[in-house]
Amino acid sequence: MNTPAKQQVEGKDCSIHATRNIQVYCANCKSCVLQTPSRELLFTPVSGVLDSPSSVMTAPETPDLLNSRKVLQCKECNKLFSRPSQLRNHLRKHTGEKPYECKVCHKSFSEKGNLKTHERIHSGEKPYKCSYCERLFTTKGHLTDHERRHTKVKPFSCSECSKTFARSSILKIHMRTHTGEKPYECEICGKKFTESGNLKTHMRVHTNERPYICPYAECGKSFKTKGHLIDHLKTRKHFNKLEIKEEDH
Repeated sequence: MNTPAKQQVEGKDCSIHATRNIQVYCANCKSCVLQTPSRELLFTPVSGVLDSPSSVMTAPETPDLLNSRKVLQCKECNKLFSRPSQLRNHLRKHTGEKPYECKVCHKSFSEKGNLKTHERIHSGEKPYKCSYCERLFTTKGHLTDHERRHTKVKPFSCSECSKTFARSSILKIHMRTHTGEKPYECEICGKKFTESGNLKTHMRVHTNERPYICPYAECGKSFKTKGHLIDHLKTRKHFNKLEIKEEDH
């Protein structure tokens, strides 16, 4: 005999889970319980779940029970998740916890999948092959980005100017040109930047680091940016040498 999905407990009426056919303790009224005749599941609170009507106490490592609705909320940033494992992985971004360590170089990661991907750097494994050329990649994401160079597909569109991009990360950076957001700040002079790479380049003003070295030993000049090195190589001093090298190839 099926138990009604909606129950009244001590005069409290909760309908948040009226459509769910699983046993759940509701954070709204603390005692509203849904039951299913097929299994008895006792759920426990998950660390990081907000005590609000939109949050639900659910059992860790219970697969696919909550996929149809995002009901777990991070107390730090209010982002919602459908599974406890997703929330736990996300919380490590706030705590800085990185429990998965590479046995080769000892670099640590917050997620097991990220460690597995990293280990391919040491093993040389590249399981993802381009459908249009012979190039191989360590991650599916890198393969997808590469194949868009062949297909010219740019699925991410700016809501302000309709400019399109092949990657969501590039769109995110582009949006800062509209919002004026500059989240990367120099700790020495306070100057702010829209991209982390621009901050890294700027820091060389303070450190005087010059990682880009002219390939011609007799020259010996070095530069703070790759662009400055390229401009240097185009000067009359090296231009003829570049032409000779191109003809040799």
